[in-house]
Amino acid sequence: MPELKLEQKLALKQVLTPQLIQSLQLLQIPKLELATELRAELEQNPMLEILEVEPELDEDNNDGDRELDNELDDWDRFANGLTLYGSQLPENDPDAEVIDPFFGVSSAKTLYEYLVEQLSIATKDRRLFLIGEFIIGNLDEKGFLPISNEELLMDVLRLQIVDPPAAIEEIVQAVETLQKFSPSGIAARGLRESFLIQLREHGEIGTTAWVIIDEFFEELKSKNIPQLADILGTTIEDIECAMVVLGSLSFSPAADYTGQAGGSIDPDLIIEKVQGRWIVRYNGAGIPELRINRQYRALLRQRGSLDKDAKKFLSKKLNSAQWWIQSLQQRKDTMIRTMRAILHHQFPFFENGPGNLLPLKMEEIAHEVGVHPATISRVVRDKYVQTPYGVFPLRHFFGGGLATDTGEDIATTTVKRRIKALMSDENPAKPLADQKITELLNSEGIKIARRTVAKYREEMDIPTARMRKRKRK
Repeated sequence: MPELKLEQKLALKQVLTPQLIQSLQLLQIPKLELATELRAELEQNPMLEILEVEPELDEDNNDGDRELDNELDDWDRFANGLTLYGSQLPENDPDAEVIDPFFGVSSAKTLYEYLVEQLSIATKDRRLFLIGEFIIGNLDEKGFLPISNEELLMDVLRLQIVDPPAAIEEIVQAVETLQKFSPSGIAARGLRESFLIQLREHGEIGTTAWVIIDEFFEELKSKNIPQLADILGTTIEDIECAMVVLGSLSFSPAADYTGQAGGSIDPDLIIEKVQGRWIVRYNGAGIPELRINRQYRALLRQRGSLDKDAKKFLSKKLNSAQWWIQSLQQRKDTMIRTMRAILHHQFPFFENGPGNLLPLKMEEIAHEVGVHPATISRVVRDKYVQTPYGVFPLRHFFGGGLATDTGEDIATTTVKRRIKALMSDENPAKPLADQKITELLNSEGIKIARRTVAKYREEMDIPTARMRKRKRK
């Protein structure tokens, strides 16, 4: 019979308290849902109030003087502990120029400002910038460019936008540069060109959807699916798949600009380059700053005259209020630190564009931020960041990679983009099979198996070579 005995052991054990569980839930919910829950808490918790402007105080009242001193002490502590989120990489230089803390106040950009911001990053050529800025000013309400290159050149020459006078080649270059910006389809000469730009952005060059817009745009307006299948020499199923792709395109690129009122996405974070430095800002629009209600703070000081039920009520509401204030600040801090770590690891993306995304795992960011990988997963869930290249979900910056002959890793998204590019150049009558794509990638130094190519193709909703095969017109 085993001996029964009592003994003490030291052990580390994580205990998930109800408050911690709530904090983790608050970290992962999207911004719109957070704003809804916060409004509900403000309605039912009199201890909480929105921090707006300082109320006027009675200068003749000693309590008011003490209250004023307390408020000033709070502001002093706040100022001493203020941290500016965002700096030039690597870490902050102690001798660097201090950034105005109110620079980060969120404000909605116009489409013009948004495009000019992208232009300033896309080119360092002063002439190209001035011509591009002029062209942006000529876009219509849909984001289309209703003026020909020749007309633009005449206006640029007449207004002396640049000196020496511009050439038609510079106009063409400026227009092509703008057409690569977000929102996709911007600066097109009409709906057809806008559709082609959007399809190119989605890697659909050479697909059935592309051919319909490129060669049979007018027929699309009057022909049904069986007729289009007969014209293209393909199947009805192929045309139906193409219609799904075409149905996702925007008829008005300017209306899809998420930075304007009415946009479908309100980014949680904003990254932009200011005076040569990449700045990470928390978009707190819709999530107000909170503090404990001053009247109830005064009531707490008089708690000796309150009954037991009133004290329990105040204690419960005070705990909830403190939790909200601390959790919102913790949520903000964690998101900013996470985004700064992503910026550090994905620096080529922000410096050189979306085509330079690197492989990145959540474990790497978790180690740098000092949290568990599950916390990073919660941070990036349903969160978006506004960049000079458009609005991206935070999950966009994470992904595995493949090895190359040089020993370096290449991001999965980059490999997928290369697969799309190979398919866009294929002969429609003899489309590339998965094995052939594998061989081409291997010849470029990308180590990949045929089954991986097939997997990526399926993830991108691209049909097999047999399904992509079609007759030339």
